[in-house]
Amino acid sequence: MEESLVHLLKIVFILNSLSFLGAEDLVLTDIIRDIETQHLAKTSYAKTRMQIKKKSWSRDMVLSMYGEGRDKFLARIEAPIKDRGLTSLKINQEMWNYMPNIDRTIKVPSSLMGDSWMGSHFTNDDLIKSNRIEELYSLKKTQSQTDLFVIEAIPKEDSAVVWGKILYHIKLPQKVAVKVEYFDEDHILVRKMSLENFREIEGRHIPMLMRISPIENPEESTTVIYEDLKLNLPLDTHMFSVQALRRRKN
Repeated sequence: MEESLVHLLKIVFILNSLSFLGAEDLVLTDIIRDIETQHLAKTSYAKTRMQIKKKSWSRDMVLSMYGEGRDKFLARIEAPIKDRGLTSLKINQEMWNYMPNIDRTIKVPSSLMGDSWMGSHFTNDDLIKSNRIEELYSLKKTQSQTDLFVIEAIPKEDSAVVWGKILYHIKLPQKVAVKVEYFDEDHILVRKMSLENFREIEGRHIPMLMRISPIENPEESTTVIYEDLKLNLPLDTHMFSVQALRRRKN
């Protein structure tokens, strides 16, 4: 009788542990999804300034960005004038760039997903897959403090992704990322991103400034500043099509 009771208690303990782990996995998934989609909604519009600093040159651009949920995104350069109209369109897992100077739309092949987006320190892959991290990576909590904890993201076996590991430094109680670190397939730190100037918009704590820099060249950086952000506003959703890219060139 005593052995049966001990055995039963062990089973209950294991089931409770599994239940807790499953609940924690669910919580971590929700946190990462919220972080990676914090600037998105049913529809969204943002006016942003992107400042790129490289060793031998720098560039300052103004962009209009539009989104529909997680699957559709359009970014269009408004300034400088010489680049005006250059547009990137994402639909699900595909991406196109419209080049107004040659009036041509080019689909970005999978082989170029790791390449720079618009000369910045962001990659094409960032635009395609960053808001699907919780689906492509396995998540676990690795460090915990009173007001901060770290979530580690490791690619799932069947995921075709650029990063071998991502660390999210989460601030409590808002559950927002203040720093994100990106590692290559050998788990060597490649770049880091800081998120600052948080503002509450429609109940969300949203960073209005993001700065990303490569570890190899720390003097370089790409800074994105949100000058305006509107969520759940009326949008002409027909803009999210390859056919509409050329019609928007002016």
